Amino acid sequence: MNRGRIIAIIKPSPAKKTMGSPSNKRSPLEALKENSNGLVGAIPEAIVDPSSGTVPEEAEKLMKFHGIYAQLDRDTRLERKKQGLDPEYQFMVRTRLPGGKLTAEQYLLLDGFCDRYGNQTLRVTTRQTIQFHGVLKEHLKPLIHEINQAAITTYGACGDVCRNVMACPVDDLLPGHNWNMQALAEELSLRFLPNSTGYFEVWCDGERFGETVQPDRSEPFYGNTYMPRKYKMGLARAQDNCIDMLTNDVGIEVEGSPSAPPTSFVLNIGGGLGSNHGKKATFPRLAERLGRVSPEQLIPALETIASIQRDFGDRENRRHARMKYLLEDRGLDWFRETFTERAGFTPEPAGPRPPYQVDDHLGWHRQKGKDLWFVGLFIENGRILDDHRVRLRTGLRTILERFPHLEVRNTPQQNLILTHVTDQDRPEIERLLSEYGLRTEKDVSTLRRWAMACVALPTCGLALAESERYLPSLLDEIEQRGYGDNRLWIRMSGCPNACSRSPVAELAIVGRSPGVYALYVGGSFEGTRLATKILDLIKEAQLPDEICRFIDFWHQHRSSPEEAFGDFCHRVGNDALLQWREQATATV
Repeated sequence: MNRGRIIAIIKPSPAKKTMGSPSNKRSPLEALKENSNGLVGAIPEAIVDPSSGTVPEEAEKLMKFHGIYAQLDRDTRLERKKQGLDPEYQFMVRTRLPGGKLTAEQYLLLDGFCDRYGNQTLRVTTRQTIQFHGVLKEHLKPLIHEINQAAITTYGACGDVCRNVMACPVDDLLPGHNWNMQALAEELSLRFLPNSTGYFEVWCDGERFGETVQPDRSEPFYGNTYMPRKYKMGLARAQDNCIDMLTNDVGIEVEGSPSAPPTSFVLNIGGGLGSNHGKKATFPRLAERLGRVSPEQLIPALETIASIQRDFGDRENRRHARMKYLLEDRGLDWFRETFTERAGFTPEPAGPRPPYQVDDHLGWHRQKGKDLWFVGLFIENGRILDDHRVRLRTGLRTILERFPHLEVRNTPQQNLILTHVTDQDRPEIERLLSEYGLRTEKDVSTLRRWAMACVALPTCGLALAESERYLPSLLDEIEQRGYGDNRLWIRMSGCPNACSRSPVAELAIVGRSPGVYALYVGGSFEGTRLATKILDLIKEAQLPDEICRFIDFWHQHRSSPEEAFGDFCHRVGNDALLQWREQATATV
């Protein structure tokens, strides 16, 4: 496989003594990481224990670093409990795909794995990875072993490390673009991958992509307690902020003409979206501009930023452990001074943020190269399956088996792009898209095109309400009322951890309890402003009315037809929106 080259190891700079918690107290997970022997711990024994379908808590926490979450079917939990039965334990397995890139061969292998080891679906995530759901414990090792044999890994897809590095999925393919953003995403992914070979020893019989590893449990960069919390990076241009770069711990803004290598990079730091209902100490935050660095300074700068979070991030309170809280508590000036002390150089002033734009890359587009195209396909909420609406899995598999030279790119909007389509290929691929019901931007309403949902129930242990299973029917109702042609980001999350990036939505629906939601408005379409809560404890049955009402206010009071929904809500403010709502409901 042509991705086998990623076995190269990049030597990192050394870890320093952890200084994150002034009291020197640490959460229990810090001791677990420290004593895990390179993220192995009791995992080998836990995964072969036949007495339970799940694993003990300590093994469960370490398995997150390996891309694995322990879950159970919450739909059947209570009934099984009444019958004296254990819950239906299962696992979610997440791959690490920098920039969302796959060959046709790799995609087809993953598709086959979900039949043998999962619930017969694949899920494209908002960070451009692929997830398997419904994996039983006895299937974990064969699944992860085979994923790695496909020159893909799950290592570092979760846990307190740098997770999947995002990048615009097609920046390297656009006509006139002559620099490979995907290659940099892959380089950064490798650079911040944990060094310990324990993962490969546990799951892959001591092999890394077909080559035997020399056992090494050391972590020269991370140290044996790794990062205080998860850490996220992404690459984009201002001309296409499709990754929502300001929601990352580090959003890397590429500068310069696309026709040449970048002239510089602006480093935006301290973004993060998760929070907890009713806990004001937790909140979403957008990244702020640390400064501009040259291409030669980029890797040292990113190492320095990560080392500051590693050494000063909160290791006592995990709800306060993301880098956004370090920036909020100590300030950008402190961070910049600490950066200069460590890096030996100071980033140049970045100046004001330029206007951002966003493209979801759906539909047919010319690709650079002779007679080439790529086509972006709509994948509702990222779930790849065959259902009454579309034979998505079968259609994709048929196309990629028939055209094995194609590549697959996962998008941050949970969609999928087929690349390297030739003029000769296109008519047959268009016929197959139609035969299997696969959709481009012409086949879905504008409203649905810009809507996303997290997984939530029945498997996510954090979900407070439905999301993926409910959003399609909610959109059906709004479309039936005649609102399908409206362009606004609608993002639904089953809880405030915000896996659908709901805090930057123009309209966000966030679970509070079963069938009950909070409503937020005023985020920007371009991902540069947070939404604010306008309604709370809204019952599911009320959501269509409330959403349509706010769309009506937008139509009636916007400054021009071009004013976006989020910009309108931000301009007029929640007080005016609530006043109009009170007047509208009083006349009903």
